[in-house]
Amino acid sequence: MGRVRVRQHVNPLASQYQQPSPVINWASVYADPSLPLFVDMGCGPGRFLLLLARRHQQQQQRMNYLGLEIRQPLVDRANKWAEELGVAGRVHYLFTNVSVSLARLLQAYPGPVSSLAAQFPDPHFKKRHKKRRMVQQSVVQAARELLVPGGEVFLQSDVYNAVVAMRDEFEQYAGDILQLSPLHSSFVSSWAAGGWLVDNPLGVPTEREHYVRAQGGKVFRVLLVKQ
Repeated sequence: MGRVRVRQHVNPLASQYQQPSPVINWASVYADPSLPLFVDMGCGPGRFLLLLARRHQQQQQRMNYLGLEIRQPLVDRANKWAEELGVAGRVHYLFTNVSVSLARLLQAYPGPVSSLAAQFPDPHFKKRHKKRRMVQQSVVQAARELLVPGGEVFLQSDVYNAVVAMRDEFEQYAGDILQLSPLHSSFVSSWAAGGWLVDNPLGVPTEREHYVRAQGGKVFRVLLVKQ
């Protein structure tokens, strides 16, 4: 799996990233577009979905997997990997700005949208850069409208303020239909009091998660379930 030179950070507010993505013909992407869809928002290099697809196949779970990424070279390479591994009919990557095009893309998907994940997104620390963060109100609105009942939203980061911001965005705009998963150690009405998940419920780490854990760092996780 070769290296590709890409900028680590891009400005999602730049004009070239503000154009909505075209609607996808999902039948040309997936062998069976009626299957449940797992969406990795800001998927980075994309290895996570390849590993998750393999894990689910071993567990005899049938799903499709969609990686959304704002850096085109990573998307191109990830799709090449999927082709080489023979999973392109189940795993696909798209170049897009999640906060601009998530709803537009998923509204046209024929099957159920069962899971959304935002894992280690660019934290955009500075307050004046808040609008650059991936999880905006538009993303939360798409989740509340398009996730099936029982569908999940998984959030994680090694940057505490970043995962707090994501959690709070979901609580503010979808707290009426999303609840903390019972996997949280203390399941109460206040999400903050529910703490963080100790273990990754997906069972597959991202590249960043693997690195952080190898360095002895902490990862903060939230799993939400649509009522």
